[in-house]
Amino acid sequence: MLKKLPSVRALRLWLMESGVKTNGLTGWLSLALGLYLLLGSPRFVQGQNVCANPRFPGDFSVDKAKICVGSSVNIVGVPANLISAQYNFEYDGKSTIDKVTLAPTKAHTYSTPGSYTIIQSGTGNGAGTGTIFCKEVVVLPVDQVKFTVNVCSGRRAILVPDGSTLGQYDSYEIRWGDGTVERKTRAELTNQPAHTYSNSGNTVYTIALQGVYNPPADCKSTVSQSTPISLIGAATQPTISALKTTSDNTIDIDYQANTGIAVQLYQKVNGAYVSTGKTSTGGGTFTVQTDAKQVQCFQVVTQDACNSTPVKSDEVCSLVLDAKAANKQNNLSWQAYAGTATQFRFYRIRRNGVVNGQLTSRTTTTYTDANDITCGTQYCYSLEATVGPTTITSQQVCVNGINDGTPGDIEGVVVSIENNRPRIVANLPAASLSSTFTLVVSRASGSSGTYQQVGTLVNQNSFVDESADPAAGSYCYQLSYQSACGLSSKPSEPVCSVFLNSNSPKGIDWSASSPFTPSTVAEYIVEVIDSVNNTKREIRVSSNTHLDLTDADLESQTQKYRIITASSDGTVSYSNFYTFRSEVKIWLPDAFTPDGDGMNEVFLAKGIYLDQFRMTIFDRWGEVVFTTTDKQQGWDGTVNGQRALEGQYLYRIEVIDQTNLKTVRTGGVLLVRSKR
Repeated sequence: MLKKLPSVRALRLWLMESGVKTNGLTGWLSLALGLYLLLGSPRFVQGQNVCANPRFPGDFSVDKAKICVGSSVNIVGVPANLISAQYNFEYDGKSTIDKVTLAPTKAHTYSTPGSYTIIQSGTGNGAGTGTIFCKEVVVLPVDQVKFTVNVCSGRRAILVPDGSTLGQYDSYEIRWGDGTVERKTRAELTNQPAHTYSNSGNTVYTIALQGVYNPPADCKSTVSQSTPISLIGAATQPTISALKTTSDNTIDIDYQANTGIAVQLYQKVNGAYVSTGKTSTGGGTFTVQTDAKQVQCFQVVTQDACNSTPVKSDEVCSLVLDAKAANKQNNLSWQAYAGTATQFRFYRIRRNGVVNGQLTSRTTTTYTDANDITCGTQYCYSLEATVGPTTITSQQVCVNGINDGTPGDIEGVVVSIENNRPRIVANLPAASLSSTFTLVVSRASGSSGTYQQVGTLVNQNSFVDESADPAAGSYCYQLSYQSACGLSSKPSEPVCSVFLNSNSPKGIDWSASSPFTPSTVAEYIVEVIDSVNNTKREIRVSSNTHLDLTDADLESQTQKYRIITASSDGTVSYSNFYTFRSEVKIWLPDAFTPDGDGMNEVFLAKGIYLDQFRMTIFDRWGEVVFTTTDKQQGWDGTVNGQRALEGQYLYRIEVIDQTNLKTVRTGGVLLVRSKR
């Protein structure tokens, strides 16, 4: 068909816009010329479908209106009086008949799917020359329908189609490989059909799938096939044959299951079993990273792609063994076996790999090995439990044997602050002293604190606590003596460092806890270290724990002190150093009378511990009337040599003291002149 032409009115408007006058004969000639040019221009010529409303219709039929790619369509039913008929089997629907390549052939094979127009051109059929007739043919694709196969227990297979390859097929034919052929609709195929094989042998099967078109196409896709599959029998209960703890965080689990059966390991967490994510097929070993110092429980569970009901093994739990050495014996303990109790048979205790004892009660949780224990010899134990077909083995634990008398008590301890750290010295128990021993040092913050181990000493009796800060408070210590065989004395009586600080503006204070055992405090001596020349003097204060400082002591703004504690047997202990700092002091009058009578003539600041000084005087309007950095100089009540007016003035005094701290004082002073 020709493209729809524009109206004459529109053409006239176009010509007017182009500057062509349309009135009169000249205008109409111009319009006619425009129409000619417009209609005759090649860009307005468009091909038409000659199949639509042919002047002389022909006639024919095809043997199939729908075929598959690769199939042929044949022309049939051509009227006898239609002569010189020729055909094009892939008419494009827009070319004129004289532009179409025609041939007398009546059969054609299509290689590409789609919808095609067959055009017939001839003469006769009761009409003149140029008869035209067309028919549509649909060519369908024959692409493979892809799929995978899940093999499940119970000799079942599930076909899982690839939904993107289902195509336009009307149904799907499954050949299961054992002679069974099933036809499925699209919905049935999407639901993943399953097949159970009756043959009980070890036959390997190949499954085939083909898409099928209904008549008139009546053709099929190319066949897709699975890889050969081996069937799996019905799942039986899997078994955990061994569970062994190999380290503080590793457990190995040996298991058995049917050949080809997939299994998954589950672990009990907060009372419920959850998947560990570890899977395998048949038998093997799972290695689990977990807190093996706590009892851990497991199950092996069957699983397959068909969501068959899982079969679970019996619950199997680990064993955690603890061993402690005592004099002439080693004591073992554990938690009663927590797995399936009905199959419990016995415990075995192994010492250095050899069975040392056997217990038949599941609820027994202790064992004592007193068989020839030698001091210093290492003994390594493991605990086994036999539960049905399962052997559970704990991690091996080792202790050093003890065969010795209990050590005597530590005879005396002293703590003193030296080089700004507590140093503890112990008098060892002479009766049981051996060439190899260990001192265990425990510490508490203050006399009411909880003791915690802070260090050990091997073959030494003096310990320096590097982690303590004596200026922060008093620390108390206890020591215990361990012999070469690991036997310990009872902890010593506590000793506490003397802590010096200040609880009042003019005094120092120190803690009263004793730094000696078994001696007691006889007296305290206050050591005074001169802050200028570093000389020392001592003040004996008997049993007092407070010292008031005299004015003489406060002549320097800072003074260093230390407490020397003397015991009744003459032993001494030193406290921390403490520097006492006095606050800067400034005295100022609230009024002065610069009237020449010789009394109270100057406004002067007085103080102690003043190092740097600045005083500024302001009038009521905030103007500076006087300033000085000389602490001996005051304001005489003049401004620029003239007598200042009576009244209130403001001052600001800034002081840097002997410890380099800044102090600022502000206030008001009244200038008064007496009447004469």
